[in-house]
Amino acid sequence: MALPPPPPGWNRYIVKSKFGMGRDFAVLDPVTEEQRYFVDGKIGIRPKAEVQDPGGQTIYTVKGRMLAFPKHMTIHRPDGSEVASLRAKAFSVIKDKMTMEVPTGEPWKLEGSFIEKNYSVSVGGRHVVQITQKWVTIRDAYTLDVADGIDVGLALAVVWAIDRWVERD
Repeated sequence: MALPPPPPGWNRYIVKSKFGMGRDFAVLDPVTEEQRYFVDGKIGIRPKAEVQDPGGQTIYTVKGRMLAFPKHMTIHRPDGSEVASLRAKAFSVIKDKMTMEVPTGEPWKLEGSFIEKNYSVSVGGRHVVQITQKWVTIRDAYTLDVADGIDVGLALAVVWAIDRWVERD
């Protein structure tokens, strides 16, 4: 089955998990398969990743406290300023809905099946990101559709955080 085109006003990426313990992701153009971004997952007690732009520069860092109650992941710019945070409710497994707090804007609402990598993100009631494995048959690969005007690097940081969160559960 052919991959359908992204909706008008959206950009599509193919996210492929690279072999390794840190959960690295290569983010590719769906037509040329040229690498557009890279998410470099780090190994350690606390999950950590760097989202890198096409030039290899770190644009976001994701850090987590998985053994804390409640679980907590934060996303930072290279200068250390916090961009967003994800928290789970104490004594609750990950559900089909989650909210990401953004200090400088509206919260991001995540809904869908995180385990199956089929969920969407909305901001202020506007659908802005879609993650799905539906159209991709390769194991640990899925599509990431991002609406125009939404920071792709931040969307990738969220995707990695949710993926790591689920993999640790």
